[in-house]
Amino acid sequence: MLAVLEARGLKVPAEVRERVFASTDLDELDRWIRRAVVVSGARELLVTTGS
Repeated sequence: MLAVLEARGLKVPAEVRERVFASTDLDELDRWIRRAVVVSGARELLVTTGS
């Protein structure tokens, strides 16, 4: 998902990069990869919506 964000021209802050690399939750990673194609900023990737 980091590659997707970067390919879209979005800057990926260190805290986002660290959080992604630290995750071992496959469901979380799946949500993030799906969101990486639609968010307008890398920090939005980590925002939880409750859904």
